Amino acid sequence: MATTPDSTNTAPHTEPDQAGPATHMNDTLAVGVGKAMPPTLPAYLPVLDAQLSTEGSEGTAVRSLLAQGMAFVGNATLRGSFSVSGQVQGNLHQAHDALASVVVTETGSVTGDITAHRISVMGHTEGILDAGQGEVSLHDTADVHGVVRYGRIQVNGANLNATLERATPPRPVG
Repeated sequence: MATTPDSTNTAPHTEPDQAGPATHMNDTLAVGVGKAMPPTLPAYLPVLDAQLSTEGSEGTAVRSLLAQGMAFVGNATLRGSFSVSGQVQGNLHQAHDALASVVVTETGSVTGDITAHRISVMGHTEGILDAGQGEVSLHDTADVHGVVRYGRIQVNGANLNATLERATPPRPVG
């Protein structure tokens, strides 16, 4: 028997109703294509798992994208490349056992710290950009405020209001 939720019932349903605006299947809200969201929110909210794996199921590198018009609030641990075309409020850090790269596109904005081996900015950032011994590229459309730590840096006419700190290379032992 298929049922649809009303404005007071947010309990999960086991069978989808193709005619209704939305149904619950195994605690997951399912909304049909072209259908409106139900008038009330479910009793739970979806959670984004910010831990990214370095490889997909076939050994390919994982690439993540925050699209234009999307916003993310929180901290994320990265294990691959991450492109920000939307807005991030929080810190983006590479995992200790990985080399991550972050690209902030022309429409992207990050308010928080970015720690990655390779950082490329074409949009807006406020906070610490820390590439360690890696590289930072600031393009002509970049608007950067804060601190930039780098091993190598390339600045192409960016609006730069930041303190630059060059990471010293490790000394050879011997």
